[in-house]
Amino acid sequence: MLNYKSEKNTKLYCTIVAIQWILISGLRHVSIGADTYSYKIQFTNTKNVSWGKVFSNLWDYIFNDLDIKDPGYQLFEKIFQIFSDNYQIYLLFIATIFTSLMAIWIYKNCIDPCFAFVLYSVLFYSFYAITGHRQTIATALIVFLGYKYVKERKLIKFAFVAFVAFLIHKSSLVFVPYYFIANIPITPLYVVAALIIIAIVALSGRSFYGAVADFMGFDKEQIEYTGGGAETYAAVLTLMCIVILVFYYFYKYRTEHATRIFNITLLTLMASLLVFQNQGFMRVQQYYSLFLCVSFPEVINSFEKRSKIFVYLITTLFLILYLIRNNPKYLFFWQ
Repeated sequence: MLNYKSEKNTKLYCTIVAIQWILISGLRHVSIGADTYSYKIQFTNTKNVSWGKVFSNLWDYIFNDLDIKDPGYQLFEKIFQIFSDNYQIYLLFIATIFTSLMAIWIYKNCIDPCFAFVLYSVLFYSFYAITGHRQTIATALIVFLGYKYVKERKLIKFAFVAFVAFLIHKSSLVFVPYYFIANIPITPLYVVAALIIIAIVALSGRSFYGAVADFMGFDKEQIEYTGGGAETYAAVLTLMCIVILVFYYFYKYRTEHATRIFNITLLTLMASLLVFQNQGFMRVQQYYSLFLCVSFPEVINSFEKRSKIFVYLITTLFLILYLIRNNPKYLFFWQ
């Protein structure tokens, strides 16, 4: 396990890894990532949209018509195009926003940034680094910036960040309830009630997915699993959530930090279980599951020194094997 000898070394490490991921994400070929090419087409089309139309769409979206698709993202594109109309530079720009905010978030909230980045690389890079644009930007805002205001209990600032993220992608609203439950004290009665609610929601998820998808702008069709990929992913996250909940409840539940992590893990567990009902819930689950990068390293760090090294190596090996199993593909833009 990486041994940080100073705060300076920790900052340096986070900076180096962030630069690495910015380059991997920003220099990818348009064929890498399910939506990269379609976003390129949209980026090109935005060049021909007038500023008046952009602001008109934004106004109508806020006051009249929520069926307009995420007009804040079009405004984001339009502002960027003042400086450059090169899509590759645009990819680098998005990667810089997301990865920089994530690195700061990990640095400030995680006991072991090295393992946090390992978790990110295995579990989340395939979406945030090479697939999404709108949800990637929205996540950077509401999760990485928003969590700061959750900790500080500054509702107005959190609401502002949530509103901006909402304009870019509606799905960011799923993170808003966390502000109100983040600091609920962990008691036996609360845990039992929360688990019962989670079970009811998870079992009924198939029936209300259509309403969620309709509002959030997801695909409305029931998505069936192909190859078991989403199901395996949900199983891994569910197992991690259970381990984290047990750890924080019995060992660290009295601290404010542990309370916030415990409550976000409850939401992650619920969202992960919903993925078994419909793969579309993965977009909901993504906002919560990123916190595993903060919480799981604390579980590993709780072991005694000798056991810690063993657990760390076994866990890392499992994650590497999981990554190999997924067989990720990558090309640079010049290839």
